[in-house]
Amino acid sequence: MRSRCIPCGRSFDSETSLKQHKRASLAHAFNCTPCNRRFDSEEALQQHLRDSPAHTRSFDCDDCDRAFDSEEALQQHLRNPRIHQQDTETPLDVFFRSFPTFDYDPSLPPATSYANLREHEGWRRSSAASSDAWNRYQDAPQSELHMWYGAENDLTAWHALCRAVGIEPLPKTCEQCEEAVRRTHVNIVDLIEWGRSGSEEKVQTFRDVAELRAYTKKTSKIFRNTFDQEGGNVVLRHLLRKIFRESL
Repeated sequence: MRSRCIPCGRSFDSETSLKQHKRASLAHAFNCTPCNRRFDSEEALQQHLRDSPAHTRSFDCDDCDRAFDSEEALQQHLRNPRIHQQDTETPLDVFFRSFPTFDYDPSLPPATSYANLREHEGWRRSSAASSDAWNRYQDAPQSELHMWYGAENDLTAWHALCRAVGIEPLPKTCEQCEEAVRRTHVNIVDLIEWGRSGSEEKVQTFRDVAELRAYTKKTSKIFRNTFDQEGGNVVLRHLLRKIFRESL
């Protein structure tokens, strides 16, 4: 029984001859024009289009020139405000640059910059200038917290906090995020420095309040706690009040 090629109308002595005809004939070629490659079947061509890196659709971020494999990955990237705020002047930057003769280096930790500023200005601890600068310096980190970690009803804010303390995979709801970070002990100044640095390494966490308190005293990374402020910031509402309930 002869084997017939339906598209061509030609007949062949065997199935093998028919298959060879389909492979060799340009009439039956399944071509990938961008790659200049031919395939034996529509299925093989479609598999090539799905799997070949040359045909992987790129989802690009116009702001930072990065590409992602899926729309979901791009959207998750866009929801991370740290990545798109690295060149933004922050409240701490504004504070330090208000001293025109001070050589400010934004890459340094804020506590180090303040110590350098105090030495540069020659402030005495009890002077009016020193007290005014200290109060302004303490106000800046609170504004900066809101910049890097927003409101508690904002999933983006929760995800920023989860990234900072190394929670993976990212929870899908604000409630799940709150549950994940509930027992986290972390220094608030470290969280601010993480936001400023753009580091991918997680912030150091501690087993309990006592261990955190010892670290805070040793490093002098003290975040002034004023509980009279409202605003629902995710860090202030869910970490600061729990961790600094006892006096430093």
